[in-house]
Amino acid sequence: MASDYGDDAGEKMIEDFARFGERMGERAMYDRARRMRSAFENATAATRGAAGEGDAREKPAEWAKLDMAEFQEIEDYAGIKEIIEAKLRAHAVDSAWFVEPATGREHLLFRVADAREVWLSFDELSRETDAACERAAAELAKREAREAAGARDERPLEARARQARAAASALEAEGATTRAPSRGPRMQEVRAR
Repeated sequence: MASDYGDDAGEKMIEDFARFGERMGERAMYDRARRMRSAFENATAATRGAAGEGDAREKPAEWAKLDMAEFQEIEDYAGIKEIIEAKLRAHAVDSAWFVEPATGREHLLFRVADAREVWLSFDELSRETDAACERAAAELAKREAREAAGARDERPLEARARQARAAASALEAEGATTRAPSRGPRMQEVRAR
């Protein structure tokens, strides 16, 4: 699976979607994929400006930061961070995560020199999201089919019948040695008007 994407970010994304879909359901998984794709596209647009394709700056900065608020709103943010980190590592980007103590908002910090690789990473993630979600859904369907088939007794009918007869015979033999509880006559009160 990872070979389809050229790095392990794709594999992490498929595993993440499969885990999420297993826990929350297929519809929630597709909704999450749509939200992630939108967040990746917005991050791509935001980092393009830092790569020099946007507004020019008078004093060049060494570091840039990307607000991760949109990603934090999506369920299982920790899984999304792992996917982003894997993709950034594949593009050889040194990055760090910083949480503002006052607001609790998290930012992705990266060198301005790596901005092009960062926006390429987010662009690739936005394009790969739908395909990874589809593969995770297919994997979930296969897993459910295997579980449904595995619950069935695979032994031939004759073997199961033989075992059932043996169990019934054992119960009969056991029942002959034990006494059934005896009950005396029940007294019943009859009332007349």
